[in-house]
Amino acid sequence: MTDAVMDFVGRNDRDFPDRSIGDAVQDLVRRRWESNAAKMLERHWDLDPKTARNVVGQGNVSERTLAKAIRAEGWGFLAALGEELTGQSYADHLNDLIERDRLVQEQRSIQRDSVRQLEARARDLGAILGRASA
Repeated sequence: MTDAVMDFVGRNDRDFPDRSIGDAVQDLVRRRWESNAAKMLERHWDLDPKTARNVVGQGNVSERTLAKAIRAEGWGFLAALGEELTGQSYADHLNDLIERDRLVQEQRSIQRDSVRQLEARARDLGAILGRASA
């Protein structure tokens, strides 16, 4: 899967929801902690009170805050954030890649069969021309 990891893992050309990372984090946090979200962020992500309120209230997420969130929450948070931003789960994305690869392999097989048929026709024509010139 070279080519700069398929231009960032298969770069799907569908429309993504128009949202910032901060908006997505804010929505994830609000869904997880419907009440006292800022207090929960302070504890779980080790944020100061003002930063926690900014995440919950305005969706302001700095790189430092995002790093703290990832360290605290792990891969599940990244998967949820990816789904929030793309509108597609990682599992669905992988299934799309697998299907795309299957279609490419199928097309290559068809092309190989076509080449074999052309080579066989060329051999037959060569044999016919060889007999005609003899």
